[in-house]
Amino acid sequence: MQVSRRGWLKNAGVACLGAASGGLAAAQLLVPQEGTVRDRLWVFCCAANSDFPHIGRRSVMSPAEGAFFLGVPNIIMVQSSTKEAPYGRLEPPFAQHTVALRPLKRVVWSVVGSGGFNAPAETEEVLALPKTTPNFAGVMLDDFFTGRSDGKRAQLTPDELKSIRQRLKQCNPKFDIMATFYVKHFTLPLQDYLGMIDVLTLWNGDSADLVNLEANFAKVEQAAPKARKMLGCYVVDYKRKTGVPVDMMRHQCETGLRWLRQGKIEGIIFLGNTTMDLGFESVEWTRQWIAKVGGEKL
Repeated sequence: MQVSRRGWLKNAGVACLGAASGGLAAAQLLVPQEGTVRDRLWVFCCAANSDFPHIGRRSVMSPAEGAFFLGVPNIIMVQSSTKEAPYGRLEPPFAQHTVALRPLKRVVWSVVGSGGFNAPAETEEVLALPKTTPNFAGVMLDDFFTGRSDGKRAQLTPDELKSIRQRLKQCNPKFDIMATFYVKHFTLPLQDYLGMIDVLTLWNGDSADLVNLEANFAKVEQAAPKARKMLGCYVVDYKRKTGVPVDMMRHQCETGLRWLRQGKIEGIIFLGNTTMDLGFESVEWTRQWIAKVGGEKL
């Protein structure tokens, strides 16, 4: 049977559409079913290439692309530090950045960013986001605690945090204040702050110490028993500038999944878009793991 050039192009177009629809089917996983693993997964994102000072390699992946690439429906947007800003930062107005995030389920935005960066004018922009961002879910305090036991213990005073919390909750009582909590913070006197934080996200940037996840989680439970918890998972070891070893990546992901099933945590966060297009084996392993377990019921 002879096929005209026009007919061949038509059939080829249908074939390409079929292939594309397979990709779109995967993309639709960004809208997860309630009660599935995927519904509890987050990606921690910064402006494209803002990690260049730390890794020394260019990344071009945007936050929205990072969420799409991993197949994760929830995102935490974090402003760059002063050191990172020359390589990439989220320039106001922030509402314009949220347009690309509309397909996602939940968006959290930092009022304290990388390296503890914060600015009153940007805080005001973040607190106005619920007016334009239907999937807005709360604010993030990244690198919030200074690691000091006296003096300036955090990037905001307790009164400043209390004011932000009051304004946030007046807008919607369900909005959360989330904060980064490193393993080095366990012994610090932070109770006045911890009482105003809804969700603590536990992070350990040293791949070699990931074997102590259980012990570290027990310590954060003791330090902040009332706060809900999430597990933060680096895919790159910034100290060594290499991907997290796959066996350790597997360990933290499978531990997090077990904690999700047990109700110990309510989410797993993967950091981040600025490391996902650099060829690290840990990134592809994580992507495949999410594809495998994302649809499972909790």
